[in-house]
Amino acid sequence: MKVIFQHKSGRKRPMQRRYADILQKLGRGTYMTRDMRAEQRRTDEELNELRAQYQDVVGKRPYHGWGVEELRERIAAAADVQP
Repeated sequence: MKVIFQHKSGRKRPMQRRYADILQKLGRGTYMTRDMRAEQRRTDEELNELRAQYQDVVGKRPYHGWGVEELRERIAAAADVQP
C-alpha cells in the first residue's frame, strides 16, 4: 500500500508504507493513512466527569482504557450494589 510521506522539509512523496514506517521511526517525517485519522469522539469533559463520578461511587480510580459506555455500566453496577 502506498502512502504520502511528508518529510520534515515539507516535501511530500508517495512511497510504500513499510518504507514510510522506517523513515517515521527514524524521525525523518510523518505520513497518515485513512485508518490513522481521528474519528469523532465524545468530549473529554464528559469522560472526565464520569471518571470523577466513578471514583466517588467506587472509591478508587477507574482504568484509563475504559470508555464512556463502560464507565456508565460500571457506575450503574456499583450503585446497585451499595446500600
